Amino acid sequence: TETKRAWEALGKVHYGPTSAELKSVLLRRSIYVAEDISAGEVFTNENLRIVRPGHGAPPYLLDSFLGKVAHKSYAKGSALGLDQMF
Repeated sequence: TETKRAWEALGKVHYGPTSAELKSVLLRRSIYVAEDISAGEVFTNENLRIVRPGHGAPPYLLDSFLGKVAHKSYAKGSALGLDQMF
């Protein structure tokens, strides 16, 4: 019985935002296009920005985008999603 109690005390793993955090997701920052980018252009610090709301890729991925070539055109103010990364 002590083993069972110890196992239950560990709890359960939950990945992603909790229900309480879902409301604040939009207040997080994400990567956005700061100026129009044409297909074939390179992502730079000048044409990407980290701003709110959190509709795009998380800020820690900015370095992964920098130096990569845009596969399509992006309008100023649009969120850069994870699908644009590869």
